Parts: sequence; structure tokens; C-alpha cells
Amino acid sequence: MGRANYLVFGDLHGRVLPAFRLAMAWGREHGVRIDGLVQVGDLGYFPDPTRLDRATLRHAADDPMELGVRLVTGSSPEADAVFHGEEEPPSALWFTAGNHEDFDALAGLARDADPGAGSFVVDSYHRVRCLRDGATEALPGGLRVGALWGIDDQAPNARRRTPRPGRIREESVLALAARSFDILLTYESPRDAVLAGSGSAGIGLVIEAARPRFAFFGHYGGRGGLVGGDFGGTEVYHLCGLELRLEGSCAESRSVGLLALEDGAGAFKYLDDAWLRGFTRHNWEHR
Repeated sequence: MGRANYLVFGDLHGRVLPAFRLAMAWGREHGVRIDGLVQVGDLGYFPDPTRLDRATLRHAADDPMELGVRLVTGSSPEADAVFHGEEEPPSALWFTAGNHEDFDALAGLARDADPGAGSFVVDSYHRVRCLRDGATEALPGGLRVGALWGIDDQAPNARRRTPRPGRIREESVLALAARSFDILLTYESPRDAVLAGSGSAGIGLVIEAARPRFAFFGHYGGRGGLVGGDFGGTEVYHLCGLELRLEGSCAESRSVGLLALEDGAGAFKYLDDAWLRGFTRHNWEHR
């Protein structure tokens, strides 16, 4: 592996363009080239607003940013400004699916894409790519990423009514457990990592078998942070959602971090809270 810098994002719920603009602003102001973005699920992939699930529909009634994926699945002035402006954006955003996505739309795009590729394009600008469930992908700089879709439905306190495409599949767990990769992206946590009786035993199996250097997940509220527990040599991190709803409408603490890799070594660090407080829903388009 060579040298590469990625920003890792928590739940975005439609805030795709703010994520790109945040990466551009942070990289510019810190003198760091950002090669790409990776994201832990609940991107909020709903290109057709008539197909929103109940939770997304409820949140979108109060916050139009929940519908931000539509700005990239078709052309828009907002996306043109980010992707075709004077400043070159990171190459792409790679995401795994959470439980609030249009799975039928993703399945249709996956069928039309190269079946041998670990990800497929989901937007008009070819900047947003969905990682296939249970597959791995080599990103620029040699970073190897494995992805699991959905949430757990087996733990004692698991949600039982999640639609099937939004659940972790055993066959995907077994496929990843037999592979080798650098980081694991999941929406769900390992079992008991955040809440007792919640999370996926399958994720723990993948970590134990594949031994990635890092594992990242979202889904849960709270403060985020490095997760304690016996994960061998894997560092496991919980990321909060980037919703731009804190006081002053600023970016949330521990909603994004820098993954820096060089010559086989890597380090992850959440972005500084003071800097995040200067990135808001009111100024993101101009950062």
C-alpha cells in the first residue's frame, strides 16, 4: 500500500454534497490531499421521493437536507458547483448500505453494473459508489475495503421488523470472513459494542477471521469513539451522524475522521471539534 488519506463519515441521511465540501475545505485548510471518502451507511439513498420510508419521510418534513441524494442522482446547480467548480473534489465517496435506503433502486443499479466489481455507481456524476454487500474493493492508494449491509435481527434487543434487504445476511458475513482487507465498513455494531443485547455477532466473526486494521460503524446515537473490547489487532470506531443540527447548525463531534495510510501503516483520528464547529448548514456551500 502506498500513501492515501480518506475521510470516514458517519450516517449522512442525504448530506452527500456537504460531505464532499467538508472534505475539500478540511484538506485545503490543512494542506492534506484527500483521496476519497468512505461512509458507514444510511447515506439516505432515495432518488425517488415517492419511495421514502416512514422514518425518512418524517425527518424530511422538518429538514430538506434529508433529500440531498436527489441533488446527485440527477444534475443540479448545487452538485455542479461541487463537482465542476474550480477546485477538484475527492475522487469518490464509497458507502455501505444502512437500513434507510431504497434497496430496490440499489438492486437495479447493481444488476446493470459490472458483476465483478466490488462497487457500482449510483449517481449522475460518477462520484458516489455503493460497495456490494459481502464484497471487497480496492480504492485509490491500495486501500482494501470490505462492506456489510444492514442491521442485525438476531440479537436479543434487535429490531425484528426490518425489511429483509436491510438485514445483515449470513452469506455476506461468511464471504467477508474468508477475505483479506484493510478496513471493514458496517452500519451495525459488533455485538454489545454500544448497547448490551444489540449489535451483530457476525461482525465480530468477520473481524476475528479477516483481521482488518480498522472497523467503522454508525447507526447508534451517543458520543462515538474507539470501542473497547477484544477485537485482536483491529481498532473499532463508532461514528456519529453528520446532520448539521448542533447549536449553530454545525457539524457534529466525531461524525467524521481522517484515515491516513502510508507504507503499510495507518492511523485514524476524529476531526477536531473546534474546526467542525465552523462548518455549518448555513455556510457549507461556500467552504
